[in-house]
Amino acid sequence: MRKTTVTLRVLLALACTAAGLAACASEAPIVTDGLTVAQVFQHAQDAVSRGDYNAGIAYYSVVARNFPDDTAHGAWAEYEIAFLYHKLGKNDTALSLAKVLLDKYAQAGDTLPAGPQILAQKLKTRLEAAAASTKTTTTGS
Repeated sequence: MRKTTVTLRVLLALACTAAGLAACASEAPIVTDGLTVAQVFQHAQDAVSRGDYNAGIAYYSVVARNFPDDTAHGAWAEYEIAFLYHKLGKNDTALSLAKVLLDKYAQAGDTLPAGPQILAQKLKTRLEAAAASTKTTTTGS
C-alpha cells in the first residue's frame, strides 16, 4: 500500500511538471517589432480569443510604449488591460487601472474617444459594487 501511495505521488508530480512545461511551451513570445498599432491590437484580440489574457495584456501594453502619441488607441488599450485583469480575477488591479484611465479623461477632456471612458466607468462601478458586496458579506456574517 505504501508503494502505491509513493507511485501515485510520483505520477502526480510528473503530471504537474508536464502540465507546467506544456503551458510554458504553448506561450508564444510577444513580438511587436515593425507592427502597426492595428496589428498589435489584432494580436491582442487573437490572444484574448484563445483565452490567453496575459498575452493580451502584454500586447496591449506595447501600445503605450511603441505609440505614445496615439492617445486614442492608448485609451482603448488601457481599458482593455483593466478589463483583462478583471477577467483574470485581479479586481484590485483592474479597479486601480480603471481609475487611472478615468483620471486621464478628467484631465484630457474631449481629446480622447468616449468609448473607453464609458466602459471604464461601467467596469469601475461593477468592481466597486462587487467589493462592497464582498465586504458586507464578510463583515456582516
